[in-house]
Amino acid sequence: MQTVSSTIEAPTIKSSSLTRRFREFSLIGRDPMLSISLLLSGIFIFVFVVYPLYRSAAGGFISEKGAWDVTYFTRYFDNYYGPALRQSFIDTMEMGILTATAGTLVGFIFAYSIVRCRIPGKRFVHWLALVPTVSPPFALALSMILLFGRNGLISHKILGIEFVKGMNDIYGLDGLVIVQTITFFSVSYLILKAMLERLNPAMEEAGASLGAGRFHLFRTITMPLLIPGIAGSFLLLFVESLADLGNPLFIAGTKTVLSAQIFMAVIGEYNFQKASALSLVLIIPTLAVFLVQRYYVNRRTYISVTGKPAGSQIVEKDPLIRWIFNILAYLIIAFIIVLYVTIIYGSFSTAWGVDFAPTLRHWSMTITRGVEAILDTTFLSAMATPFAAILGMIIAWLVVRKKFTGKSVLDFTSNLGGAVPGTILGIGFILAFNKPPLALAIAIYAILAMFYAQAVGKNSAERIVILILGTALGVGLTRVDARIMYFCLGGLYVAMALIFMLTQRKFSKALITALIGVYVMSTNWAVVLSKPISDFSRSLEKGFWSNAIFQFADYLKVLLQPTPSLLAIALLFAGVILLQGTQGRPFRIGLGMLGLSVACALSFVGIPFAMVGGAYIIMAAFIVRSLPASVRSGVAALQQIDPSIEEASNILGADAQYTFRKVTLPLILPALFAGLIFSFTRHMTSLSAIIFLVSAKWRIVTASILSEWEQGGVGVAAAYSTVIIILVMIAIIVLNLIINKMFKGRGSVDMSQGF
Repeated sequence: MQTVSSTIEAPTIKSSSLTRRFREFSLIGRDPMLSISLLLSGIFIFVFVVYPLYRSAAGGFISEKGAWDVTYFTRYFDNYYGPALRQSFIDTMEMGILTATAGTLVGFIFAYSIVRCRIPGKRFVHWLALVPTVSPPFALALSMILLFGRNGLISHKILGIEFVKGMNDIYGLDGLVIVQTITFFSVSYLILKAMLERLNPAMEEAGASLGAGRFHLFRTITMPLLIPGIAGSFLLLFVESLADLGNPLFIAGTKTVLSAQIFMAVIGEYNFQKASALSLVLIIPTLAVFLVQRYYVNRRTYISVTGKPAGSQIVEKDPLIRWIFNILAYLIIAFIIVLYVTIIYGSFSTAWGVDFAPTLRHWSMTITRGVEAILDTTFLSAMATPFAAILGMIIAWLVVRKKFTGKSVLDFTSNLGGAVPGTILGIGFILAFNKPPLALAIAIYAILAMFYAQAVGKNSAERIVILILGTALGVGLTRVDARIMYFCLGGLYVAMALIFMLTQRKFSKALITALIGVYVMSTNWAVVLSKPISDFSRSLEKGFWSNAIFQFADYLKVLLQPTPSLLAIALLFAGVILLQGTQGRPFRIGLGMLGLSVACALSFVGIPFAMVGGAYIIMAAFIVRSLPASVRSGVAALQQIDPSIEEASNILGADAQYTFRKVTLPLILPALFAGLIFSFTRHMTSLSAIIFLVSAKWRIVTASILSEWEQGGVGVAAAYSTVIIILVMIAIIVLNLIINKMFKGRGSVDMSQGF
């Protein structure tokens, strides 16, 4: 009897679980904005994170002919390739461990000096410690070579060292670890500084009152409380080190790490299968460390929100300890200043190592032929930044405030883009969006079309009619010539606007719908509108202004000619919002059918989701890389807000979008601005994720720096680096001024929340 009972009980439990999940999503479906938030987040993460990473990892098992092939994995175990490949893996792990250890130590020195030792000039030291986060990833490697290279200012000119074959120099694992330590220690500093500020001093005060010495207190109380932060910092720096591409390319010398091997497999050998195989080898330790790091970050977050310290911050009273930490911090700051001054002066030096006389030749080249890369980087970064920050806040809100099946998956995958090395993501983007399968577009359209019909129709009959007729009309429109088709699609939206105005008496919706129709039609006008700008730029003398004005013509095309598949997704969501509350069955069906047909036609224009070589794939890569910082910043802010505030809004009848817009968003605006700062900074200094995505039409400054360095243009590379640092610093200063103006008296943005 017991056996029979257990046999019957199992399907009952399974059926109950499925029923609960069906009811859960049915309830979510009643709130269109909540559904849109979930679908938007889920589709973006699947299309631009999960799918590219899958293609990147799976590509290592597929040969150029499409056959199953594990050649590049078996090479790790043979006698010819194996020793070099295994040594490269060992060198990569050694680099990560050494960088994480040294970076965490330096970060702790700065955090302890500023929080406990009250270092003189604390604000100045704090901002200088953050400078490495706003510079290109290999700026410090460039500076180290200029100072300590074989023809460096200090090593060769001042110390007179003549390097011979076999002699140890700055190139190699030791130089790489030094550069990466200075590059990434700011992350550790921010994490440990936040933890030290939030530690409750009562336990240390109690120990001191019982006669415990400073070292004993530090070893038995302070360090155990800091262990989650130290471990989290170590693991995060380990991942950052493995993901770094720029520094290994510049200063690794004969040491080859996996990120550089992946880059060379694509750029030097044009072998995507080999690059994918190496990517999978690098993903395994990276993801393992990322999972462990998430555990410690969660512990850190829990500790930080349990309450404010009961008393004032503990100040280090021992002058010996205080000045040891302060002097070490000052020495590191002095070293950082020397490195950045070297970059700036290197951009003015005639020929570094030979002729140090100042010249403007490198800057002249930078602001003439290089203005395209500078403007492209700034434009694409500025375009991607608000999307990254807003999407991060939406995902954070869903993760912290909502309960639904798959919430932990959404949280985990939203952080994957920043956890895996950028080179892996870049390869995945090439493989995923060069010739994407039609099945991807069909699957996404099917999900969104069913959601659209569910949200617009009032019953099953209406939904089926909208779905079938709207899809059929959309498929028919794809047969029309592309130029005429866009006029037809825009005309359908204009027709919807007229119906709104005449039958629904909703003039605001009619105006918005008409503007959407005009925008869809403007795809055909983009070339016409940009042509006068291009012609005017050609009439000017070759130089800064002619190149800059010509770029604005391309930016106009980007704004007016989005990727059709992405526009289709946006129009489906817009249609759901616009058609809410439509009265009359014939009008619901008619308007719903017209709106769905436009999205259907755009979903299957040309090769859906084929974006390689365009601006939107670079922006997508930017967003994916900066999204984790925005999500973490939003999560940290929401965890400090009492949920009862939002519950009160819901009890009074507000839906999810109204509560988020009127209640939640004003409270998390500081976190939103922090997300903007992190996102713009990461976009402007990104290299590994976009190095394979740049083209002759769309150039990125960091890729131009690498190109100039390879061609011997040290001065131009230094000028590019200086420009990026200046632009990012200006953006951060402006955003901080806005934050201080808007939130005066409400505290400042916690910059550590992004890590």
